[in-house]
Amino acid sequence: MAASSHSPEPTMTPLLANAPVTWGVWGPHSLPPGRTPRDILAAVASAGYTGVELGALGFFGRDAAATVAALQEFGLASAGAYVALRPLAGREAMEEDLAGLRAICAVLASFPQTGPVILAGSGAEGIVRHVKRGTRHPELDLTDEQWIAFIAGMAEAARIAAGYGIPVSFHPHTGTHVEQPHEVDRFLSGCDIPLTLDTGHAAAGGDDPLDLLRRWGDRVNHVHLKDVAMAPVEKASAEGIPFGMADASVALGEGDLDLDGFMRALEARDYRGWIVVEQDRRPDGGHDHADVDEEQRRNLEWVKARAGWMS
Repeated sequence: MAASSHSPEPTMTPLLANAPVTWGVWGPHSLPPGRTPRDILAAVASAGYTGVELGALGFFGRDAAATVAALQEFGLASAGAYVALRPLAGREAMEEDLAGLRAICAVLASFPQTGPVILAGSGAEGIVRHVKRGTRHPELDLTDEQWIAFIAGMAEAARIAAGYGIPVSFHPHTGTHVEQPHEVDRFLSGCDIPLTLDTGHAAAGGDDPLDLLRRWGDRVNHVHLKDVAMAPVEKASAEGIPFGMADASVALGEGDLDLDGFMRALEARDYRGWIVVEQDRRPDGGHDHADVDEEQRRNLEWVKARAGWMS
């Protein structure tokens, strides 16, 4: 496919978004009875966000045209989409994942402008039980040969996205082979793919989001803004129990992260990419969607009070 221009939106409008995972949407059918994808878009738009990440393929529309129309109906821009890949699982698995990547890229390319396709590794057995492990359990670290294969797979995916004219970013993620600070540094040192800095996943992976921004801020082109309570992270780390970000996500300003300092650091860099608020929930979390709608309104107020430089 010939490349086309899908650069981020002009910076006159603050690029502030939310994402379906905030409402517990992990797949195309992760909504309670009576709740529809249109309701999510309406809540995001009503709160005042300017964009939304697309979530699972097909969630906001059966095809690219329907997805574009759905977001345009609510005056929302595309803030990008997340794609997990398995570059170490064999060529057949990777080809399956790359087919999904191409489908997502085709949707993103249908928007006049869009946030990035956000690449990440898939969950790895064993790692999910050792969140914030640091240099413990070196047997979970990739070998040099595996690092070469992993980076090559992500680079292949980035080239595919570039062929659609789509910006690309890489998301270190708990439960995957790139979550600990030394893994993030190893990956970014081995390629030129930009970085999605997720404050929650950074902290749960044992990093300091501010220090990660200091080390790799020149590569950051996308931000997931989360606040987390660290007690569930520490418990999971100490006891070797499975950890998911929904176990620790809280409203902005109510967790243990220095998000005020993080926002000041973004301002010092004059960061102009998307800031996507995510407050992860499980699909079966028993949450009230009306309460989530209102909480995301408050989250946006929190961000706007600290993101004046983006206006």
